[in-house]
Amino acid sequence: MESTTSKKSLLKKLEVPHEKDAVYELTPWINRDIVPLPPSRRTWGPWSFVGFWLVTGINISGWTSASALLALGLNVWQAMLTVIIGNIIVGFAVALNGLPGGEWHIGFPIINRYVWGLYGSFFPLLMRILLSFVWYGAQTWFGGQSIKVVIGAIWPSFLTMKNTLPEGTAMETNDCIAVILFWVLSLPLLAVPPELYKVPFRYATASITIAAFALFIWALAKQGGGGPLLSDPSTFLGIDKVPKGKELGWVMVLGVTTNVGSISAGIMNQSDYSRFARKPGDQVLSQIICVPIMSILTALVGIICTSCAAGFFPDEELLWEPYKLLIAIQTHGGPGARAAVFFAGCAFVVSQWGINISGNGVSGGIDLSGVFPKYINIRRGAFITACVGLAINPWQLLNTANRFITVLSSFAVFLGPATGLMITDYVVVRRRKVRLSHLYMPTQESIYWNTYGINFRAVFAWINGVWPLMPGFIAAVQNKTTSEGWTHMYYLSWLAGFFISGTTYIILCKIWPLEGLGEVDDKDVFGTFTEITKGDSTSYGSGESGENVIASQMVAPVLGRKAGVEDGEDKSSWKGKF
Repeated sequence: MESTTSKKSLLKKLEVPHEKDAVYELTPWINRDIVPLPPSRRTWGPWSFVGFWLVTGINISGWTSASALLALGLNVWQAMLTVIIGNIIVGFAVALNGLPGGEWHIGFPIINRYVWGLYGSFFPLLMRILLSFVWYGAQTWFGGQSIKVVIGAIWPSFLTMKNTLPEGTAMETNDCIAVILFWVLSLPLLAVPPELYKVPFRYATASITIAAFALFIWALAKQGGGGPLLSDPSTFLGIDKVPKGKELGWVMVLGVTTNVGSISAGIMNQSDYSRFARKPGDQVLSQIICVPIMSILTALVGIICTSCAAGFFPDEELLWEPYKLLIAIQTHGGPGARAAVFFAGCAFVVSQWGINISGNGVSGGIDLSGVFPKYINIRRGAFITACVGLAINPWQLLNTANRFITVLSSFAVFLGPATGLMITDYVVVRRRKVRLSHLYMPTQESIYWNTYGINFRAVFAWINGVWPLMPGFIAAVQNKTTSEGWTHMYYLSWLAGFFISGTTYIILCKIWPLEGLGEVDDKDVFGTFTEITKGDSTSYGSGESGENVIASQMVAPVLGRKAGVEDGEDKSSWKGKF
């Protein structure tokens, strides 16, 4: 009996902080970070989303994205065409998948409860958590390389210090110091609530934009043109066979889907950020415009800078990564070059913080919070993501395991179908109507319960979108060949999976209709559209059993806007409208 009491006491202490005046009770299905956000926490306007994509768009991964496309045999302008088409698709996909976040102010973990069912939602959550862990580690490595540039600009001897690590470590001592330093400096930033990001976004945006375009202009001026990659990339890269005709068309298709697939994880959980929008429309136009523009400019700047460097640093290998380019500039330049490299390196450090903290740390935190709401919030989940990201030894993955990178990049095979389900379910099947209160009810009374807590329509539709891509995916991972048909299907990966799963899901929902379509709450249960206190409404949730109950008056759905009140307006008199 005593041990049981001690266990309960320990678990109670481990629970996440909970406001005493909250309109819901803390349960295994709800906490402050996954409840529909109230107006006080929704601080992102259109320019906040622009800042988000400026900070996360100009990054090392985006800078080097064109290298893979040129390696396929495309010339610079063909590669850029695939970047343009791919990122226009990304812009619309991001805005579409951000709709439920902007309109209902719920994130990725909760959205999947109405798509996959209350228990089925754990499947896409675990996929996204895995990617957050791995990408946090990968971006930490890139951030460490940027820190190495900064330290090397202050103390040049740091770049050539003696390596004391054993062979096979896949990094040297200075790399290790820089990575650990970047990781440690990132920890305080993980504690910053996402609703406060709009302020640091302003300064981070200015620093990385100035640094990237200053480097771009300097490279063009120094080379006196675009460099050798623009005129004859195939010869310069040592490519024996340049694709033509039908083959060229399919390679360009692969280039388009590569661009979409590279950000497929960000597309899938976009509502984790759009839910912070002050108004539903704040995230739409800004992302449709800004996402492709920033990705296109970053890829173009990366290609031009690499091409120019190949011209004025002919003895160096191709400098695709900006941190290698900056080190080469310092090596071949004078004291003035060291100062320029220092400031540029600082800008890329800030950029890596932007993409890693918001894109991976916070995403991992939100998703972990969705799995264990009672014990993990965004902050705790972000710290867990950071620890696991470092523990996976990202330097080994990035420097020695090319096959692993192929697997990671090809994860769009699984994410494309999942995203197709999310968008078609919300836009086509449910017609953008959601009953918020039932998303937190793990009982058969919830309209999102389905069968044993799982929506098998989503399961079947997802499988139907994944299996046609698997033969090509397996062949790519194993570096083998398969039939032309399977290869071409794999080239379509994200797009094919998206449309096959989405279409299958719509058909299944016509044959096997979902329960509660068109229903929305007739009361603002969680204070999502107007601030309410515990005294204004019966609290949501129950005691120690963890089973959620809804007060009898919290039924029937109507979004506040349907009652004649637009989101973002003064709702002081809203109660009388229910």
